[in-house]
Amino acid sequence: MSEVVKDAAGQLTAPRSPGPDGGGVAPSGAAPAASERSSGEEPAANPFHLGFFTQAAGVAGQSDADLFARIVDTIVAAEELGYESVWVGQHHFALGSGRVSSPLVLLAAVAAKTRRIRLGTAITTLPLEDPIRLAEDAAMLDAISGGRVELGIGAGGGDRAAFGAFGLDYDDRRGLFDSKLATLHTLFSGGSLTGEDDPRRLGPAAPGLRDRVWHSVGTPERATAAGEAGDGLLIGTFADHPLHDQKAKIDAYLAAWGRTQPAQSRPRIGALRFTYVGESRASIEERVERELNVFRQFAHQYKPDLAPLDTEGYLRRVTRYGTVEDVIADLRDDPALLGYVTDFLPTVGLYPAAGNSTPGADLDIERLELFATRIAPALGWRPPAA
Repeated sequence: MSEVVKDAAGQLTAPRSPGPDGGGVAPSGAAPAASERSSGEEPAANPFHLGFFTQAAGVAGQSDADLFARIVDTIVAAEELGYESVWVGQHHFALGSGRVSSPLVLLAAVAAKTRRIRLGTAITTLPLEDPIRLAEDAAMLDAISGGRVELGIGAGGGDRAAFGAFGLDYDDRRGLFDSKLATLHTLFSGGSLTGEDDPRRLGPAAPGLRDRVWHSVGTPERATAAGEAGDGLLIGTFADHPLHDQKAKIDAYLAAWGRTQPAQSRPRIGALRFTYVGESRASIEERVERELNVFRQFAHQYKPDLAPLDTEGYLRRVTRYGTVEDVIADLRDDPALLGYVTDFLPTVGLYPAAGNSTPGADLDIERLELFATRIAPALGWRPPAA
């Protein structure tokens, strides 16, 4: 199992662990899952925990009921393939994006049909939530699922329109996030919101959830705050450059963790990546070009440095695509992945990184199987013991 290590200056650095062949030192980052941390059991050596991510956009003409049933069935099949977690995005009002407005409700249906796969949100927009109700819902699901909830939260930087609909000011999102996060921390730690004379504590109690909160952040400064809080870090927004943006967040997070957390504690870093396997890079570029050109009108506003890139340059920047061998090579070369992440959370489609050019691919069980049987093993991952 990997261990957090410090360099000569005492700075926290990326974890390292023995390579798949048992010799030398290979990049790693694996930390035990929350249930393993609490029980004290040691997981089998792996460079990372493998999960997958879905925005749950579905395909044109697909009913909501059919999409939600498809999601549940896909997650059940993914568990059988060895996937260790699933992470579902939240979107309000279904404005051309994902259709899941309440991930915890959907994940309760998943919990009833699975026994091992961890159930994550990526992310729940915390400023738009009542933190007490969110804590209660997460605690209920955690009890139902046997302690499998991973609560990914964010400030909602990409969901400006929703704030007005909720009667909130978008510019207040970070202050709202911080105050509501403090409430979550208090409740998950078993604290009272009303003092000890007439205490009001979370029910059902869910003490393990305090160690299973993750932040999706927009800046290194917010990554620092996540490390200081002892929470996990989620990276991988498609517009963030792996080196200049994502690696900077990782460095800030690890530095803060090393300064503020107990020596034997382990940081948690989850990385999303948009991947797509096809006959060749050229064939994929041809397939996605039309939809991508439409989407880039938005993407350029969101991240202006994407504007000068042609189709190939754009896809090489924000996705990992091509043949199986191409995808493996891209992931090995990724400067903010192997050696840093504890949890690798790919999506096997390009939505929304390349617009709606690969509809339904993120829930394609054959693509998930390909990733679990060929791509992840090439990176050193092995399915956990049943």
